[in-house]
Amino acid sequence: MRVVALACLLASSLAVADDATDLKTKLAQYQSFSANFSQKVVDGEGNLAMQATGQMAVERPQKLYWHTQSPDETLLVSDGKTLWLYNPFVEQVTLYSPKEAVGRTPMLLLSSQDPAVWSQFDIKANGQDYDIKPKDEKDAYVTALTVKFSANKVAGLVIHDASGQQNTVTFSDFQSPRAKDDKVSFSFTPPAGVAVDDQR
Repeated sequence: MRVVALACLLASSLAVADDATDLKTKLAQYQSFSANFSQKVVDGEGNLAMQATGQMAVERPQKLYWHTQSPDETLLVSDGKTLWLYNPFVEQVTLYSPKEAVGRTPMLLLSSQDPAVWSQFDIKANGQDYDIKPKDEKDAYVTALTVKFSANKVAGLVIHDASGQQNTVTFSDFQSPRAKDDKVSFSFTPPAGVAVDDQR
């Protein structure tokens, strides 16, 4: 019985490992991509908390551009070494290390090839989609993430956070490789007068 139980446990572990490999392989076929996105956030009781639209782009390795344009503008940019979170309304930009910020901003997984980053998560296939959970849930801001695929394209994300909110992101106008004339930049220079909070 112990041998059977051990064999089942090993098979389960290998399946989970294969799911992680499958997801990394799927994402690796997109050296870069861009899309428009619509975003819907509901609270723990199912009430609509926010709706937003914007533009995003990814370029491997670890480059991310996430520009929320409406209703309130914010900009999230990573060049692989630094992640900038800019809020023009409060005139502040916060700097993070991407490796440390992935727990709060798991969209970085879309462009990451770093084994140390991927090792922080358990990954399980669910049909075409992949469910991702942090191994250390104690201090995790994002408690679960689903990467959704459709017709061999990244179709969107579903993000659950520690406050009980569910954030559903749907991509449209998906392009891979991304157009190089889309004015997206993976670096950021704070405008004059903006407060800088360096958390790296």
